[in-house]
Amino acid sequence: MQVKKPLKKITSIVLAMAMISSVAPVYGANIPTLQVNGISQPLQVSPIIEDNTRLVGLREIFEALGTTVSWNKDTGAIVAKNIDTEIKLIPGRKIAYKNGTQVELTAAPKRVDGNIMVPLCFVGELFGAEVIWDSDNNIIQIDTTPEKPVEEVKLVEYPVLTINEIGTKITYRQAIDKALKNNVSLKILEEQAKTIEEQQKNARNAVIINALPSDGVNAIPEQMIQENLAHLGAISALVQTDYGVEAQKYQREITEGAIKYQVKVYFDSIKSLKKAIELSSKALELDKTNLDITKKKAELGQESGYNKIKAEQDYSKKQRELELLKKNLDDLYIYLNRLIGANEKERFVLDYNAEYTPMDMDEIQLNAFIERALVRDPSIMLQKENVKVAEFNLNSYVNITGQVSVNDSWNMRNNALAKTKLEETQAKQNLRDNLNTTYNEIKRLEEKYEVNALALKQAKAQYDILKAQYDLGMIIEANLKEGELAILMAQIELEETIANHAQKLYTFNNSFLLTR
Repeated sequence: MQVKKPLKKITSIVLAMAMISSVAPVYGANIPTLQVNGISQPLQVSPIIEDNTRLVGLREIFEALGTTVSWNKDTGAIVAKNIDTEIKLIPGRKIAYKNGTQVELTAAPKRVDGNIMVPLCFVGELFGAEVIWDSDNNIIQIDTTPEKPVEEVKLVEYPVLTINEIGTKITYRQAIDKALKNNVSLKILEEQAKTIEEQQKNARNAVIINALPSDGVNAIPEQMIQENLAHLGAISALVQTDYGVEAQKYQREITEGAIKYQVKVYFDSIKSLKKAIELSSKALELDKTNLDITKKKAELGQESGYNKIKAEQDYSKKQRELELLKKNLDDLYIYLNRLIGANEKERFVLDYNAEYTPMDMDEIQLNAFIERALVRDPSIMLQKENVKVAEFNLNSYVNITGQVSVNDSWNMRNNALAKTKLEETQAKQNLRDNLNTTYNEIKRLEEKYEVNALALKQAKAQYDILKAQYDLGMIIEANLKEGELAILMAQIELEETIANHAQKLYTFNNSFLLTR
């Protein structure tokens, strides 16, 4: 039986056809031209050849095919979307992702004069289009509507881990909003902010009042000393309140970031544990089948009593492990519900999935990222404010004649300044070390992702063999189910790696979390 491949209609092409006359313009042979479904337009970005691969401008070609293109500045990833396709790729990497599935490119995308260039053949693979390069006329021909008969192929249906959940749905964003509103530490910081702002206002008024001059010539030295000391004290109080305002701002940023990260960890952990429970339940069903077979064999004298007892003990052990997983899930829900201010018995359906986007950053870019973090990280900014206050406290400790009063109190302030400077230096070094360590952990997780993806591919290939053997009556259903479990286990391991990678990437971009 033959079926026709559905025609892919690109909205922008249809609109273009309505606006352009039936006779397509003819461009000179020396001008690079793009021809989509017979409609021509000049190319602004000329194709290039590298390693025998023709590269074309991604944005210009993709947008001509009705696709929107965007760039993620945090990860360096380029995302192209149309109605039913999402493409992710990173310049310099020979791997792209089509609707989450990894695709290997013939050449790595590269940036040339501000344009991202991709292999021309890659365009055809993405859009299921026929792509022809007419070198004589310098024309790229793309046909998105071929009507070619294809043979109907019966694909193997691989097992998918489905979790049937009943309950109220909650998104990651909704949970964050609830957690921020419910957090006691943030409420305390809000009250402290009001108090500090009032103290700051009073301190400013005190500086103005104590800045009034004394009676000039008639003022006695003691009076001048007292007035200057009062003015100095008012300035010191104002500096302290200014510091309090800045410190409160940075502390709030740190607290909010930690809360958001907590929500993310709980979401990832709950999603992962639910799948582990479902997988464990399926494995237990298979174990029960094998146990029944062992018991039958023991009754027929084909299996030893020892093996029968051991099989029963192993089955009981796995039952207890499943119950422990369920208890751990209950605990995680309790922690999440406390965080967001929900009833502890509530079991939300989490509308959330971690996404995998590999990091595009070399050593030079890493060093630049670290230097930027040293001047914007709120935990470092808090240390800087501590140094400013310590410096002011030391500089303000002089007598009225301008001479430094060297005594125990002055020495204490001097030591306090030295201590805060050392703490700032140590905090910066810790941040450098933590970012370097986290960067290496992210790269290792990306290597693990490739290994997990390959393991899943191999598990599916092995399942293909088992399915063919089962259809021929060469193996029993239990053997086939073992192959199904192998696929599900590989899928869970891959998803756990994705979740861990996303968490590490989050802490890397919010570096103050690395010191908590």
